[in-house]
Amino acid sequence: MKKILITLFVLVFANNVYANKKDITNINFKPSVHKGKIGKAYEIVKAESGEPVIGKSAYKFVAIPFDCGNDGAKHTDCGDFKRNKNTFTSKGDRVRSELGGWDSTFKGEQWLTFSIYIPNNYKTISPTITSFYQIYEKPSLGPALKIEDYYGVMVANIMIRGKSISSKKLLEIEKMRGKWTHIVMNNNYSKNKEKGFYNIWVNSEYKASYSGQTNGGAPNGMYVKAGIYQSFISRYLKAIGMEPNWQKGQDAGEFPTQIIFMDNIFKAKSKEKLKKTIAKVYKNMEIPKAFDLDNLRVESISDENKGKFFAIVLSKSNPTTEFKAFDEDKGKAKVKAMRKCFEKHDDCSIKSSGVVK
Repeated sequence: MKKILITLFVLVFANNVYANKKDITNINFKPSVHKGKIGKAYEIVKAESGEPVIGKSAYKFVAIPFDCGNDGAKHTDCGDFKRNKNTFTSKGDRVRSELGGWDSTFKGEQWLTFSIYIPNNYKTISPTITSFYQIYEKPSLGPALKIEDYYGVMVANIMIRGKSISSKKLLEIEKMRGKWTHIVMNNNYSKNKEKGFYNIWVNSEYKASYSGQTNGGAPNGMYVKAGIYQSFISRYLKAIGMEPNWQKGQDAGEFPTQIIFMDNIFKAKSKEKLKKTIAKVYKNMEIPKAFDLDNLRVESISDENKGKFFAIVLSKSNPTTEFKAFDEDKGKAKVKAMRKCFEKHDDCSIKSSGVVK
């Protein structure tokens, strides 16, 4: 009888924990490089706690100064920075309060969302890099995207195997304080420069686009990481006149504790599937306007395509999805856009074309 009661308690407890996560994310997250840390890799805070949540609960991430962790013999955030030979990974000189979705990989096109709450007392620590949301290539091929705090501006750092190829301004941190900011992305991950793209909206406003190669091959797919990830701690220490050779657990001095909250961390293969995920989570609650996916529009095109021809193609059966392409040649732009559409539909037609001004 005692064993039965214990089993029931474990099952109920496990289901409650899962339920708390389920209204935050549909990604199978696990703590990242958390062994040996003083603080927690993450917390789940509930509405009754008085802390910022959307709906029932949210993730809380707290990066305590110099609270580095490890993954056993594989990896450590402590010590001096070192790049692992013949790989795109490195270790040392970093601190994190972070989750990784290594078991929830994806390939090709993906619709992704997340919401982030920046407290009023949050402090930027550039030139140290603080990442909030990342997409990595598996296995160990480096990041493809880092959404990070760059000198007080949230930017999308687009990368290939850890090397930055484009940076897009999204929103000033000052405008994010004390409120939830909602991000939606429609990205296609491909080694083929004619197929890869990014489209990013912040609070329903179209903020960034990119066309070109978006990964280095990713033989085992891509995965999401979310939370606070501080890299190159020594850079900020130098900037504020502290000793750059820091030690785990030392006095914080002028180095601030960073705290953020995150929610709505979802991914789906298509817009329609993402809409269903969001509707299921919110049920009888009002869905944030930023997640009204059918009303998201590409309102502007980035300067990198200035002077090129563009073409936008729609499917008659699914006119809410646009397929875009750019090229120096008008005909080639149309062919590229039509090709993208015909990969998924058989009723494609050109909506518009012209020159990016």
